[in-house]
Amino acid sequence: MKRAINIQVGEKTYPFRMTLGAMLRFKRLTGKEATELNQDSVEEVACLLYACLASASAADKVPFSLTFDEFADLLSAEDMENMMTLITEPVEQPVEQAADDAGEQKKR
Repeated sequence: MKRAINIQVGEKTYPFRMTLGAMLRFKRLTGKEATELNQDSVEEVACLLYACLASASAADKVPFSLTFDEFADLLSAEDMENMMTLITEPVEQPVEQAADDAGEQKKR
């Protein structure tokens, strides 16, 4: 599981990570599953990032009161690109853990 990364939005710092809650928030806001995200849509990408920030903040009990529009007003295109990289890059397992996992799969 990825740990939260703290990012600054405006003058405040918030935890940021993909969670089940983020996927549910995205679905409620867009009517689409997170797996259906159109990465060419600025609105959808911003919505997913907002959902990740809101959900991680709720999970970590960090006060979060930004509306979607307030959040979007504080982001640059570079911020969006960097945040998307954080949630789309693969999670690297330690080499020992990956080897153990492979051994477990073979036993099954």
